[in-house]
Amino acid sequence: MEISSTSNELAWFQPLPRRRPEPLDCDLDAVPDQLDLSPQAQQGPIPQTVNLPEDIPFQPYRPRPEFRGKAPLPRKLDVHCLTAGERVAEDARSLKGKSARSLTWKLPGFQNTTEMPATNYGTNNQCANFVSTFARRLGLKGHYLVVPDLERAMKKQGWQRVSAADARPGDVWISDSHTELVTGRANGKPRVTGCNNGGNSYQTVSEHTQTSGRFYTRPIWRDQH
Repeated sequence: MEISSTSNELAWFQPLPRRRPEPLDCDLDAVPDQLDLSPQAQQGPIPQTVNLPEDIPFQPYRPRPEFRGKAPLPRKLDVHCLTAGERVAEDARSLKGKSARSLTWKLPGFQNTTEMPATNYGTNNQCANFVSTFARRLGLKGHYLVVPDLERAMKKQGWQRVSAADARPGDVWISDSHTELVTGRANGKPRVTGCNNGGNSYQTVSEHTQTSGRFYTRPIWRDQH
């Protein structure tokens, strides 16, 4: 309502009539009944649901090449375990008295050299073969039958030189032509175990103490202790 300017009386006004809404200007025939979701219409692939098989084998993490040697590689034995070196050393010591030739069938991972004249058909020159078998369980990549090749591989993969006083189970001892595995300490000296001649014409697994030569420890050893 509104007050009249002439009579000071209330003047009632009728509301304006409602107007019909104007029709929308659209072509209903142009609206598709179904939406086309094909890749051609969407200009790109449409994500699809992938049903993966349930029996996918476990794939261990493999570090990039530039990090190899700085981080442990997964092996049958957990190389992250603090007691890994001791467990490997215990397995090596359990073979004392076994001939090098018999290790081909008794020690998993030991390379068969019974047809190689350089090893006297598996009876000699098995020290690097023995050490490589156990070092691989501690992260060494590759298997080596010659001592210089083994030492070069360890250096390349980040194994560090340590003193005889710091040598621990799982470390590797190397001289110019021989190598053995550090399996503990005896009388304050590193005890090494490996394939040795011992005055025989064939090699057997034996152990003794050693202070000279070169000792190598795996890359992550000092960080764990």
